[in-house]
Amino acid sequence: MTTARSTPSALFPAPAATPAATRQHTSKPSTAPIAPRWQALTSPNEADARIASACNISPVTAAVLRTRGYDTAEAINGFFNPHISSVRDPFQLPDIKPAIERLHRAIKDGERFLVFGDYDVDGITSTALLVRALRALKANVSYQIPERADGYGLSVDAVEKAAADGFTLILTADCGITAEKAVLRAGELGLDVIITDHHDPGPTLPAALAVINPKRADSNYGFRELCGCGVAFKVMQALMREYWPRHADSFDDKFVELAGLAAIADCVPLIDENRYLAREALRRLATTNKPGLQALIKVSRVKITGDSLSGRHVSFSLAPRLNAAGRVDSAQKSLALLMSSDLIECEALAEELEEHNRLRQETTNRIMDEARALVLEEVDLTRDFVIVVAGEGWPKGIVGLVASRLVERYARPAVVLGIEDGKAHGSGRSIADFNLHSMLEHTRPLLLSGGGHAIACGLSLDATSLADFRAQVLEYAAGQLKIDNLVPVIEADCEVTGQDVTPQVALDLEKLEPCGTGNPEAMLMMRRARILDTRAIGANGDHVKWQLFADGKRFDAVWWRPGDRGFTFRASQEIDLCFVPQLNHWNGNTTLQLIVKDARLCQK
Repeated sequence: MTTARSTPSALFPAPAATPAATRQHTSKPSTAPIAPRWQALTSPNEADARIASACNISPVTAAVLRTRGYDTAEAINGFFNPHISSVRDPFQLPDIKPAIERLHRAIKDGERFLVFGDYDVDGITSTALLVRALRALKANVSYQIPERADGYGLSVDAVEKAAADGFTLILTADCGITAEKAVLRAGELGLDVIITDHHDPGPTLPAALAVINPKRADSNYGFRELCGCGVAFKVMQALMREYWPRHADSFDDKFVELAGLAAIADCVPLIDENRYLAREALRRLATTNKPGLQALIKVSRVKITGDSLSGRHVSFSLAPRLNAAGRVDSAQKSLALLMSSDLIECEALAEELEEHNRLRQETTNRIMDEARALVLEEVDLTRDFVIVVAGEGWPKGIVGLVASRLVERYARPAVVLGIEDGKAHGSGRSIADFNLHSMLEHTRPLLLSGGGHAIACGLSLDATSLADFRAQVLEYAAGQLKIDNLVPVIEADCEVTGQDVTPQVALDLEKLEPCGTGNPEAMLMMRRARILDTRAIGANGDHVKWQLFADGKRFDAVWWRPGDRGFTFRASQEIDLCFVPQLNHWNGNTTLQLIVKDARLCQK
């Protein structure tokens, strides 16, 4: 990976005459992030107190759950105790019957067939689950995942290679729903294709033997939000129940870890069936006997307390390492880790993933620094409603991460592109009020390729078209967004007083796990807390510890890595803070502490 980058003026030469592109800044562009607006969704009320009493939880917890749609004792108890009854009938998935019939025939006849997956965590786990389960049934199955440089999804080239290698059936994993050309070519070559995917279908489905996707318009499954590995899990679940019923329960036990891990990593909503799968996965991961997962947990230095991992362990430790290989090297290594039964081999592979993750972090930080410098030079945050930046040699596997960070920092959509051999390849990330898929359609004449959905997209174009692309994006965004759409919001689940915050609240909120998309960690807001004492902690002094006084109670509070702003607060100041209450176990003692997420001086 090269670090050289042309000057901004070279990357974005003057475009063809376009009002949004030809304007001149009369002063230095404004790049200061907009101050966020704070709001709380609710506060505890009398109805919450009644529900809390019936469920043996705190009123604060009842209020949090009410905002998430759990407002009866039955609903709350069902949420806290997801049962196997949450698992839906796999035979309600579209095309499931012809799919499992074809798989059964291939297994019985010893046909050579191919599982074709994807290079992210969802695709890797989907591929590993399908191949390992099928091989346990004595299937003659091989597998392939593309490299990131090859592009996403099943391609015509991949189909032609599969035919040349003598395969008669392709089973996709976490891809294929838009692979119309590839599937048509497979038919011409005499290959059957079974698609398992969870991405949004296009206006027409590929002409495959079976297309299994809960998001199909004609699906009767009743839940749209399975991840790709979740769909693969359901397909194998149906196959086992239909043809190997004696082994159906052992399949569920053995592979729920991968399905639940992928659900958390792929950021699908952790509700309904996904909540059950994720919760079961986290519980089983704590004592897993799979060498690859054991090695991954060990190298990630995950500290397991109690009988389960947390959603954060997957989101911030396990998933980034599985993804890192595909971002900076080859996703084949992550897949090999999940496929291997040799602990020594797995430990070596896990160490490689650890090194790849370190390199991924360093590269992301470097590209982020370069991207922020371009924002400073080129972007006026009072007028540019979308950030578009590009740099020579920015890796394809990193630009999406940088785009996400820019959105987080500047509270507006961002498109980040890496330039190589005259082409710009990039990723976009967005906010709720701006649809990236529509943006791509608006700029389609300039693109070589592009696809995605409202919040995330991928695209490529000639580097010579970059200036025109940015001009058209800014012009389009000016008609879609207003400055009010770009004010970041810090949204707490519940506003509380100091008297509301108890160890019981912390204990209750722990039970919201697994937390993630659709079921985030609960954050509380408290106003007018006085700082009694403040000091830096940690080996490098980069964390802040406060002693606070609010509504007649004292609290210990910790703010991990707050940056410079966290050290501007002083004793005797009154602050508003957003926090997560947590039970701190230390030296045999358990105490309540507040994990600070943000703070500000009290608003008068």
